[in-house]
Amino acid sequence: MTTLVPIDGTQASLDAARFAASSRPDSDLLLLYVAPSARPVDLARGKFLLESMARKCQGVSEDVNILTRLEVGEKGTKLSEVAEEADCDLIVVGAPASHASPGRRRVEEDEVEWTGAVRRPLVFVLPTGESVAAGGAHYDDDERPEALAGRAA
Repeated sequence: MTTLVPIDGTQASLDAARFAASSRPDSDLLLLYVAPSARPVDLARGKFLLESMARKCQGVSEDVNILTRLEVGEKGTKLSEVAEEADCDLIVVGAPASHASPGRRRVEEDEVEWTGAVRRPLVFVLPTGESVAAGGAHYDDDERPEALAGRAA
């Protein structure tokens, strides 16, 4: 099992990575940073964020196998490509801070525009720490995001 977590240095991506590490400790955790360009400053930022996030996730669960990947390009395209190449069975994404309002428990992929093209089970981690599964692809009942998130917990 491989869980993909795109990171960008925000609290939301940190929450998503911690959730993935704690809820699926016996799986591979693939942290992905997509740099907007191949400029040295963008690549250095990505490398720093990946190393920092890997250390934080290792602190959450020593059993999780953490992998990192630095890509250059457009986030949505790279997220889809990496998910396919690494055969990820779940993608965990930090939801925007706008989802912190009381009672807000639904997230759609188009609200986080770069996840719209992803055809893998997708779980959003809300700022409250709760997780919400999002649709977007066709799955067998036991492969739906809700079932995978439930197994992860």
